[in-house]
Amino acid sequence: MKTNIIRASLALLLTLMTTLALAQSEPQVINIPLSRPGEPISLEISIMSARIEVVGEDREDASFEISVEEGTRKIITPSGTKSLKTGAYSIEVEENDNHIEVDTDWRANKVKLVARVPRNANLELATVNDGEIIVNNISGKLVLENVNGPITATNINGSVIAESVNENIQVSFTGIAVDQAMSFSSVNGDLNIGLPGNTGAQLLIDSAEGEIISDFEVEVLPSKPIMSREDGHHGVEVRVESVITANINGGGTVIKLKTLNGDINITKSTN
Repeated sequence: MKTNIIRASLALLLTLMTTLALAQSEPQVINIPLSRPGEPISLEISIMSARIEVVGEDREDASFEISVEEGTRKIITPSGTKSLKTGAYSIEVEENDNHIEVDTDWRANKVKLVARVPRNANLELATVNDGEIIVNNISGKLVLENVNGPITATNINGSVIAESVNENIQVSFTGIAVDQAMSFSSVNGDLNIGLPGNTGAQLLIDSAEGEIISDFEVEVLPSKPIMSREDGHHGVEVRVESVITANINGGGTVIKLKTLNGDINITKSTN
């Protein structure tokens, strides 16, 4: 099995820091060949604080443009305390049999990453603090998690699971995978989901506050609690959920929409 590993790291000496005044490091461009060019890839990125953008293109490799916000440190010298700009960071990009993983060290400086990959790609993207996730022109399975920032995905053909706590989720599809359930969840943000006009779907809507607006005519089904049971080594867990069930175009792909304080907007994609 072929493996390509590229590590991009920058460790600046303190004696050189005093000459740096940039707010963000110069972008590092990393080009990654694929073990199986022309075949679908999978991409996994999990960074504590990041703006992650993934763009699907007609290509047979992957390219990553990465920059990191510089922080500040102090050094105590005989003449007093001096403030230093620091852009030290470590990033590793690893490709193994068309699976690409991007990893960073523990530093909390915000990362800006733009990935250009083949259109046929399965994505797992996650960030936590002051981040943003943007995806465009991808066909595949997407799992997107952003705790304190927004999620935007456009021109998607496939399936999406997206979760944010405090910001909006906006996803527009050119086509959906009919055999894969999808889920969109935000506690305090709006859900804006664009579906092709001929989409057949069953919506499971869990909304405590906010409005529910649909461009589609819906058939609201009789409401009944959904019960699930899980037996484990440490006991039994039973979960009961009461949701609004509604079909569009006769039903089909299961789409779960959950928000506490936000609105839910279901629109017809114009793509």
